[in-house]
Amino acid sequence: MRRSQEILDASADLFLERGFHNVRLEDIGAAVGVTGPAIYRYFANKDEILTTLFDQAMDHLLLLVVPSSGSDPKASLDALVVAQVEFALTDRQLVSVYAREARSLQDEWRRHVSRRHREHVARWEDALLACFPQRSEGELQSAAHACIGMTLSVAQWPQEARQTPRVRELLIALVQGAIAALDEAP
Repeated sequence: MRRSQEILDASADLFLERGFHNVRLEDIGAAVGVTGPAIYRYFANKDEILTTLFDQAMDHLLLLVVPSSGSDPKASLDALVVAQVEFALTDRQLVSVYAREARSLQDEWRRHVSRRHREHVARWEDALLACFPQRSEGELQSAAHACIGMTLSVAQWPQEARQTPRVRELLIALVQGAIAALDEAP
């Protein structure tokens, strides 16, 4: 289990640094002190490594944004915003790899990652619907993607922007401000 995680961590670093297609299994093996073929004891191929990285990130994100069983839809949506921002700021490396490399996966693996992403978007749509039932399904879907995109864009920000004092609170306020636009007449 420890070796699998070492492989995943090294792969994330290498994929971020060089890009998915420019990393060989031998490079990953060298980074963790094993031969390239030894990687096959843990993963079938690079696609499985990348998919596992995305799964770990999505598992972390979905744990952060557990749907609230409370009766206050606004509080649930606010919790979702905070969790999404936390994820984007703390898992910036994987967010960056995802943004650049999700299309690199072979179809079978890409479908798996897309299914997980849709599950997350659906949580946003449900939370938005509970707060803005007057909005159409398309508007809520667009808003969900806009909020997710706004937070995940942190991965592309220059370092100075990410180090802005109280950047977490700023990003939360910006996303909440965007959501507030749904209150306005269509």
